[in-house]
Amino acid sequence: MMTLEEIYKLDPTQKVIDEGADWGAKEMLKAGLPIYYRSEEHPETMSGNFFVKEYPNGAKFIIRSELTEDMRLLEEQIRLINAI
Repeated sequence: MMTLEEIYKLDPTQKVIDEGADWGAKEMLKAGLPIYYRSEEHPETMSGNFFVKEYPNGAKFIIRSELTEDMRLLEEQIRLINAI
């Protein structure tokens, strides 16, 4: 698996894209909405159905999400990452 530094070296435009996504995520948190992302700090989130879900109050969880055949998104909290 490649690190972000390696990806940015191969494709510098990816860094610009990621910086824009970071700005958007911060704005969503300011608006009171949770954000979802993958994190190298939590390798289980780097592929598959596992993600970090961060709430505006700073709480972070590992979650598993599934899209059902009838297009419903199911979400399961696996574990709390940080105590707030």
